[in-house]
Amino acid sequence: MAYVISTATGFPSTYYPQEVLATVLRKYCMTMLLEFDLDQIDRFFNSVQIKGRYFALPLDSFYDPPGYGTTAPAAITAAVDLCETTVTTLLERALVNPKDISQIFSTSLTIAIPSLDVRLMNRLPFPENLKRSPLGGIGCLGGALGLARMAEHLRGHPQEAAIFMAVELASALWQGSLQGDLHSMISRLPNEPSMYGEIISTLVTAALFGDGSAAVLMVGREHPLAKPGLPQIIDSRSMLIPNSEHLMGMEVVDTGMRNILRPQVGEFVKIGVRKAVDGLLADHNLSLDQISRWIVHPGGPKVIQAIEEEFGLEPHVLQLSRDTLEKVGNLSSPTVLYMLDATMAGEQPPPGSYGLLIGMGPGFSQEALLLQW
Repeated sequence: MAYVISTATGFPSTYYPQEVLATVLRKYCMTMLLEFDLDQIDRFFNSVQIKGRYFALPLDSFYDPPGYGTTAPAAITAAVDLCETTVTTLLERALVNPKDISQIFSTSLTIAIPSLDVRLMNRLPFPENLKRSPLGGIGCLGGALGLARMAEHLRGHPQEAAIFMAVELASALWQGSLQGDLHSMISRLPNEPSMYGEIISTLVTAALFGDGSAAVLMVGREHPLAKPGLPQIIDSRSMLIPNSEHLMGMEVVDTGMRNILRPQVGEFVKIGVRKAVDGLLADHNLSLDQISRWIVHPGGPKVIQAIEEEFGLEPHVLQLSRDTLEKVGNLSSPTVLYMLDATMAGEQPPPGSYGLLIGMGPGFSQEALLLQW
């Protein structure tokens, strides 16, 4: 078993209401004389049921975006700044010194060489021999997958304390990549009608994702901070649906990076999550009615609805998923950690209660964790 000791989340200072972001895209299309039904932008930005999102990289230069050579280092700096604030808060809450940490796990889609954890080590007084496990290419799955791998590490190192941090900057795509991608696709639409589906996919992802960071401190069962009453990660189950990598991810295109989220995700979510959850519960002789907390990554309203339908859940069971999406949008990898932080801050379930933490992401893959208080 691995114990969750403390959690923390962090956000940039800039927050954009959803209608402001939609207006920015509408004005861009009009300025560039792009022939497209602009009401579609408002429709998709409204349909995802998000009030607003945090952006680390502001939209001041949206109509005259900087080049990648400017955006990339700015994104790395913003990501490390967020991680530093979040991890500092995490350690202060637990009254733990950075030098007492044995391993740090991290995930992000922000490309940085050396990785973000190295850059954080140059800011905070971690031990020089700190073990590192940077995880890449896993997007929205990252929060759940990182927790699972850290818990497995602590089972084999029961006296250690470890940190997992996740940070994502969707705003980096609004620094020229999104604009160039839309301009290219809409310009080609009259001669290539198949572009319409790609445009809609791009608009949906532009409407969903926001910036944020989160961190979790966990210890093994023999660590002095391991005490009854804290949530423990009992086990986890991974699931990959073969030949489904086209459903979700990021593509490199001529104009930069393109976020991919296909409408079929909802149906595949049912298949993958069902297999992961059923197998995990069966291993521990548990049934669905014994689960008192569901921490489910809100990929979007359709994903939440798909999980409810598949498991026959009442709407209030996934209210935390809906609230998260509404307040901050889809944060990708930090999202389930944000939800775990909210769970830790609220009223705890009775001792012995079980919970499920579920993530899904590129692959198309799922990760289900069994928690017990």
